[in-house]
Amino acid sequence: MAVELLEKKNIRLDLYLFYIRIFKSRNLATKYILSNRLRISGQVTKKPHKLISIGDVLTLSINDQVKILEVLEIPKRRGPFVETLPFYKDLTPLQKKEVSNKHIKKIKFVDRVGRPTKLERRQTDKLMGRS
Repeated sequence: MAVELLEKKNIRLDLYLFYIRIFKSRNLATKYILSNRLRISGQVTKKPHKLISIGDVLTLSINDQVKILEVLEIPKRRGPFVETLPFYKDLTPLQKKEVSNKHIKKIKFVDRVGRPTKLERRQTDKLMGRS
C-alpha cells in the first residue's frame, strides 16, 4: 500500500508534455496549452494544471501537423529521449509526403560554358539591334 501512495496516478498536463520531451521547457508547454490547441480525449483544454492519467489521448497540432499521443505511463522525471518512449504511444496516422514542384527548381542555362559561338553572337547582335 505504501508503494501505491508513492506512485502517482495523475500528473499535470504541462509537466507531462515537458517530461516526454514534446516541449523544451515547461513554460513553452504552458504557453502552448493556453493557446487552445490541445485536446484531452477529444475535449479542448486551456488549463495547464489539468491532471491527466493513464489511458488519456492527447491531440496536438504542431507546425500544421496533428500529433495523437496515448498516455501509457506517468514519468517521474525528464530523462533522455530513449527513456521517454515507453510513457506514450504515438497514434498519429502516417501521411505520404507529396513532392511539390514549386520547391524543385529546374533552371537550365546552357549546356556549355565559355565564349559564345558565331551563331549565338549573330543572334545576340540581332536582338540588340547592332546588325
